[in-house]
Amino acid sequence: MISWAVETLIASTLLMLVVLAVRGPVSRHFGPHVAYGLWLLPALRMLLPPLPEQMTPVPVKMLPKMSMAEIEALLAMPMPAAAAPVENAINWPLTIGALWCAGSVLFLAWHLWSYRRFVHNVTGEATQLPKLDRDGVEVCSSPAASGPFAAGIFLKTVVLPEDYRRRYARDELRLAIEHELQHHRRCDMSANFAALVVLALHWWNPIAHLAHRAFRADQELACDALVLARATPAERHAYGTALLKSACDRLPVAACALGAGDDLKRRLTMMKMYRWDATRTRAGSLVAAALVGGGLLLTASNGFAAETTKKVEARVRTALAPVMPVIAPPEAPDAPPAPDAPLPPPAPAAPAPVMHLAYLDGVAPVPPVPPVPPVARVHPIRPMPAMPRYSGYISPETQAEIRQAQEEARQVAREAQDEAREAAREAQADAAEAAREAQAAMREHAAEIRAAQREAMRARPVVVSRACSQNVPVMMKASDNGQVMIKCTNFQPIDQAKLRAQIISSLEQARASVAASLNEEDVGRRTREAALSGLDREIARLKAEQR
Repeated sequence: MISWAVETLIASTLLMLVVLAVRGPVSRHFGPHVAYGLWLLPALRMLLPPLPEQMTPVPVKMLPKMSMAEIEALLAMPMPAAAAPVENAINWPLTIGALWCAGSVLFLAWHLWSYRRFVHNVTGEATQLPKLDRDGVEVCSSPAASGPFAAGIFLKTVVLPEDYRRRYARDELRLAIEHELQHHRRCDMSANFAALVVLALHWWNPIAHLAHRAFRADQELACDALVLARATPAERHAYGTALLKSACDRLPVAACALGAGDDLKRRLTMMKMYRWDATRTRAGSLVAAALVGGGLLLTASNGFAAETTKKVEARVRTALAPVMPVIAPPEAPDAPPAPDAPLPPPAPAAPAPVMHLAYLDGVAPVPPVPPVPPVARVHPIRPMPAMPRYSGYISPETQAEIRQAQEEARQVAREAQDEAREAAREAQADAAEAAREAQAAMREHAAEIRAAQREAMRARPVVVSRACSQNVPVMMKASDNGQVMIKCTNFQPIDQAKLRAQIISSLEQARASVAASLNEEDVGRRTREAALSGLDREIARLKAEQR
């Protein structure tokens, strides 16, 4: 039973981890009540008895084939004396089991006493409210209650705070009482006591304490989902307000309070998002049943069968320990004795007690002559053939070579990773340097473009307000767009064609100087073409007007 207990504790702990991992997705997809039902898995695993298997112990199968004469010779050989028991030896399994049981009993007794004292203090000063009683559940108010809670298995009770009339509105009080009534309808108090027993058996296990807190949170979420299954938006708001007004510290593990716990944010989020769906509920119930059944089948214990096999194996090994050296194979096969050789004297044998039917008639029979025990003949052990390559056998030398090759491969991989990181760092440094050089080149190109634009502005045509003749004083004024306005005092016309020709010549000289000053390697092809294209367009426009 020790092995079964150890297997049960380990298996239930693993199942707690599984439920902790899947409770969130199950609650989101199928509802909080389905996630709450998953906690049956570790609880039922604690109650699952060992499943014995019909099996033959392996040592019996491995015994060599022997004849009846050889078996009788082995049984006739004296057995060695049993070793004297060691005094003052510590039975560690028994000691650890006793400590575990003592801790479980103390843990369970402490929590039961705390729950009984809490209920006694609260109900001792309670005032009965018979108008609020429903479905055989008594409702009362107490000054020692900080919020509504449900207690009792046989005497079902709902306790309200003393100021419940001032604290809650009508709908808030109705929904708060309905929440506690749902705990009684679902037998959550009995489930809490069963969970307390499981926690007491795992009193040393931190995973069990974490699972118990998650179990209580899922219990409250499932109860909230039932209360709000078909509630209106106004009722959902009232229920959330009642939940916030009922926030309190944790109660004893067997009581169910409306606002107990530190998971109020998750409960309020569920009230906002969750909507009752019968199809999804049925699908979730099937999923929960499949998970519970599969978990129990996968973690079923064979502790009893394993323990029985170990005992049989120990007995067989103890019986064969002094015998195996005696029946070792002979060095050479026995040769038939020569016809003239004298027979060896028979070996003396210890008389064995004989049971005979003549004792029943009062006549003492003559004891028979004990037969000479035959010499045990054991067939020589044949050498084991060489292992073929496909048998899966790997020699220690090959295993050592494989480990060495694996270590060398890991070393090569580490060196390659280090080289890759170093190359990446160098590439990043080169990229940063190239970016800085590109920015500097762009600044230089921008300065050259501005200089070229200034030179182009100098070569721009002069806009004459009125035709002026040569050798006549003029008045010049610069406009906002950079053009020069010339105003003459007389209005004699000038040769416009000659003026355009001079302007075109000036622009062509400016273009040549710009093309000579801007190099593609310094400013780039696009920048050079952009600077020259503006001058080309202006020259083309003036030539078109000249025609």
